Amino acid sequence: MSHNPAVILTGTSAGIAAFKKATSTIPIVFASGASPVEHGFVSSLRRPGGNITGVLTHPELAAKMVEVAREAMPQAQRLAILVHDSDPAHKWMLELIVQSAQRFKFDSVVVRVARAEEIDRAFKEIVDRKADALYLPPLAFSISHRKQFIDRSLKARLPLLSTHHDTTVAGGLLSYGNWREENFRRAAVLVDKILRGAKPGELPVDQPERIQLIVNLKTAKAIGATISPGTMQRADRLIE
Repeated sequence: MSHNPAVILTGTSAGIAAFKKATSTIPIVFASGASPVEHGFVSSLRRPGGNITGVLTHPELAAKMVEVAREAMPQAQRLAILVHDSDPAHKWMLELIVQSAQRFKFDSVVVRVARAEEIDRAFKEIVDRKADALYLPPLAFSISHRKQFIDRSLKARLPLLSTHHDTTVAGGLLSYGNWREENFRRAAVLVDKILRGAKPGELPVDQPERIQLIVNLKTAKAIGATISPGTMQRADRLIE
């Protein structure tokens, strides 16, 4: 690496993979890591080993979002899933989501993108294949290009689902997951400990505690979407 930072902070699985290749000595802290043991980023959640630790993204949230979508939109049939193939987390995440879609009686419409320039093409495919909703898995590409996905979903009157609440606050329809801000606060605590002398390999991978359901009623009205009464009743937050 051209610089020698005291700690590297990253917010995605793609970032962890890239920095892991770049260094085995500089401490790496991730604010959002899905299945870090399975990907070989850490040896275990309790004792990571090596130079990496961080905050876990619960893998089951990717599948749970599909169950939430089924309850929220009982008449929906076709669920589009947008996948960024170069993300190291996409394969197992897509498998979980498709399995959950089958369980909850959705027809999966898998749409793949490699670059931001393909987003318009992806939305055309989603609309042409008559998807009833679009699910953005928690991948780095979805976070980086969130505004484009929100703008296009509103224009297409397409319900946008996510595990990231900031996507819903900004115009998506609903989300089930945790706040990224909380993840970064927890990651900051780990960074502070490392800067004070702690070894990352001895710091357990942290886990967020607040899992919430958020519904954007303003977006629902704008796109003409109907949310089930059950979902409305159990939502932790309704945006009006």
